[in-house]
Amino acid sequence: MAGLSKDPALDFALRGQRLDGAGLYYGRRGRLGPTDAARLMPLLRAWKQRDPYKRMGLIPLMEGGAYDDGEAHELDALLGDRMVDLSVDDDDVIPGTLRSSIDRFIDRKREAMKPEDEAALRELAAHHEVGIAGLLDGPWTALLYRAPTFGYGNGTKSIPGRVELMCGLGMRPRELKGLPMPRGMKLWKNPGWAILCAKLGEVRRPALTAEIAVEDIRRGAAEAQAAVDEAAQTPEWRRFLQEAEWGEHDLEVQLYVRLG
Repeated sequence: MAGLSKDPALDFALRGQRLDGAGLYYGRRGRLGPTDAARLMPLLRAWKQRDPYKRMGLIPLMEGGAYDDGEAHELDALLGDRMVDLSVDDDDVIPGTLRSSIDRFIDRKREAMKPEDEAALRELAAHHEVGIAGLLDGPWTALLYRAPTFGYGNGTKSIPGRVELMCGLGMRPRELKGLPMPRGMKLWKNPGWAILCAKLGEVRRPALTAEIAVEDIRRGAAEAQAAVDEAAQTPEWRRFLQEAEWGEHDLEVQLYVRLG
């Protein structure tokens, strides 16, 4: 698949910065550079090696091949982490970020950087001659990012033309039959799963990123939760909940990302 760089070492270093492909990210937004691949790659490696489990990646928001021309570039960047996990669990239901976990995730990110970590990043950036304007004091933001994504399109393409942020309720397809849709939601159905969801935001080609206010995410999740709770009071849903032995925790909405 096409990567962020034709240089496998740089592509690997970029992906080591919590950059797992297209999705929803959260962190401090700033500028990275001007720099070239020869300076950027060792900085990324050094930052990851300092504390690989801090989960605050130094993420250049770049098009594929941005550093393959040998020139210096300055790019938007994020010092942060992925906000939505795209893996699939054993029940073929995509686990997103639970509504009750959104604020905890944000708090953990804001608490992750200690003064000694900030000092270390400044020192590393100066040593490798890479600018990091705003990344330690810039605005905190949630960001949809279109990036090369492993396995997308069954290997025929790697960069989605559209990345959508959804909020809803994941369920197995066989459990949806006969259930009325919650207000404002549609059915997103794949061969392996089905999700009742409402769209909170999107980024479309040719744009690489779209900023989404955290308050809009909170409000959208609250509205989705209210719609699910309302639907759960209908006879069809009450019957389903009893037969499936679902409790209140099974009705908590989650954030998802859909590629297209």
